[in-house]
Amino acid sequence: MSSPSPPPSFVPCSSLPAPNLTRAVPSLSLSPTDTTNSVRTRTLRLAGGRLLTFSESDVPDPPAISFAIRGVESLASEWDDSSPNWAGRSSLVINGVPVAVKYWPSVYKYWKTSQWDGTKKNWFDWKAPSASSMEAFWGKYSVPGRDGMPQRMKYTPLLNQLSQERKAEDNHIAAIAKQELSIEQLTYRKGGRQCVMKKASKIAARYRELKGLAGHNDEGDEDEEDN
Repeated sequence: MSSPSPPPSFVPCSSLPAPNLTRAVPSLSLSPTDTTNSVRTRTLRLAGGRLLTFSESDVPDPPAISFAIRGVESLASEWDDSSPNWAGRSSLVINGVPVAVKYWPSVYKYWKTSQWDGTKKNWFDWKAPSASSMEAFWGKYSVPGRDGMPQRMKYTPLLNQLSQERKAEDNHIAAIAKQELSIEQLTYRKGGRQCVMKKASKIAARYRELKGLAGHNDEGDEDEEDN
């Protein structure tokens, strides 16, 4: 009679303490698949459950755009196709379908990765909070001007403010995740090893995915985790 298998062991890439928390978003793209004519395709799930299937040849280079010039309203109108701010257009179009900015990492995860590397940092800067309207957005992100009247924050200070808020939210959610989730639910594979997540953004993204919560997610690959 064979002895029972030992429990799986995890590489201690980091230890997970336990603090406290609340909020999350599902993965939207499928890995490349082979079709009968040997053309690899990917499928992206858009707002309303619409599926967009495309091959590598359908994917253009990442758009060279600057929302610092275009303005935050333009970013909001392209960011999320489920948002009330969505204008039905995007700088990235695949097979005639405008692809919201939030999906771009999923589009370029396997194809044109070197070109995407040059755009990725901008994408992280662009991550926009959901707002019922631009009026509500600017109501929150305005500061007193010299005349005492509210003025919209300038682009760079605004990005810094949004980044700080995302980090604070991720830290809060990561603390909750460490209390509610098991170690097995907070692991990723790298180089054939199973490691424990330690970056708050990754832990928060996993928690949101498992809990089906809405919110921003870190779209970086899990194998980018620090050891």
